This record gives sequence, structure tokens and C-alpha cells, in this order.
Amino acid sequence: MPSLWFVVPVHGRLPLARICLRQLRRTCDALYQDGVDASAVVVSDHDSLAEVDVAGLGFAWVIRENDYTSAKFNDGIMFATHPRYDERRHRPAVDYVVPCGSDDWLDHRLFKEPLPPANTIFGFQQISFVREDGKEICSPNIRYDGGAGVRIIPRQLLERVGYRPADEDRMRGCDTSILANIRRANPALEVKHWHLHSRQIVDWKTPGTQLNSYKEVTTIHGVGATADPFEELADFYPAEALNEMRSYYENLAKTAVAA
Repeated sequence: MPSLWFVVPVHGRLPLARICLRQLRRTCDALYQDGVDASAVVVSDHDSLAEVDVAGLGFAWVIRENDYTSAKFNDGIMFATHPRYDERRHRPAVDYVVPCGSDDWLDHRLFKEPLPPANTIFGFQQISFVREDGKEICSPNIRYDGGAGVRIIPRQLLERVGYRPADEDRMRGCDTSILANIRRANPALEVKHWHLHSRQIVDWKTPGTQLNSYKEVTTIHGVGATADPFEELADFYPAEALNEMRSYYENLAKTAVAA
């Protein structure tokens, strides 16, 4: 059974991260049923790891203060893929890693076999974004090399970058640096894009600080929107997760009115 771990840095927006990590647990369980030994490593400071209940979800963790996001990705990737046995990992190095955000949902069918060969990264150009108030969704096609940033990376490609593929001091563009550094170290690298459906990856926006707002996404990629994200996503994600996320946005709205 091939092994695959998601690598998830966490910083801020912890109620949202809790919901997304619970859904990631469901994703991993579904993958196991389909023949992929899936789990995750979450990277954050001690208090945040406790608040999102990483141990209760059965995920591994790495403690790092919230300095550079790229270093957090590197810590998680190295923890999962370095061939040296790690006592807290309780297993040999995993075969594949998937960097992703703590505000993402992922359709588990993207990560079933066939998984990429040793010289290939699988990327995904189709992704959905939910507006900060939870009332609108758009699904642009991200035409960047490597797609939306969520990628399946074989362990073999990471060896030549010391299992730390990102530039160490980035807060933005971490996915770009990961791909660029892997390509530089592996000239024969191939990048292939897979498509399942327009809602295969969902990025949940919320008010406050984030790298790219919903408005910026729609402006950059020039996409239209759909009225109700929860109706749009009902065919792809569990009702339990959708109900939890709907309540989260309703509480955000109530808090905004009270303020």
C-alpha cells in the first residue's frame, strides 16, 4: 500500500483550521479504504496544535513558531520523507507528500492510485474559492505551472534538495519556490495536471488577514461566481462537514453584526 501524507502549516484562523483538519481526517480515512495509507503532519506552535486537536485527529505534528510559512512546509516535508526513522512518526519515510493549506478541503479521489512515478509531480489547476462571507463560490482554472499549489510530490524528487524544497524565508509564494527548487535539482522532472471536477479543491476565505482575498482571486483569474457554495458542494463533501462550515460562517456574521 503506498503511503501519502498531507503537510499542513497552521497559523491563525484556528476555528476554520479545526473544521478543515477534521475534513482532512475524513479524506485520509477514505483514501485508506481505497488502498492508500494516508495521514498528515501539521506544523505550528504548541498552543495552536493543542487548539486544533492534532493528537485527537491522529495526525503527526512538528512544533515551530510562526515565522516563515516556507520553513513550516520544509519541517513537515522533511519529517514525513527523510529516510531516517523517526520515533514519533512510528514508520519509515512516506512515499508521497502533498503540501496544502489549513483552509482547504480536498476530494480524496485526487490522491488515489495511480500515483505519480518517481520523476513526476501531479498538480491540479482546477480549484474553488469561497467568499469571505460564505455566500459565493468561484472555480477558476489556475494556469500556472504546477497548478494551484496542492501537488503530489514523490519522495525521490526531494532527496536532492535535502528534503527541504522551499526557500526557507518565504511568507508568500511557497508553492512556487518548492516547484522551482525541485525542478532545478531534478532536470528530468515532469509536471502533469489532473482534473476530476471543478470542486476538487476548495479554499475557504474568511474576513481578516490572508494571502489573497476572494476579490483578488476573481480579479486575477476573471471568473464568474455561483450563489450558494453549500448547494454546489453537496455532491462532493459530507453533509457533516458542510453543516459545520455553514454554522461557522453564520457565527462570523452574527459576530460582525454584534460588533
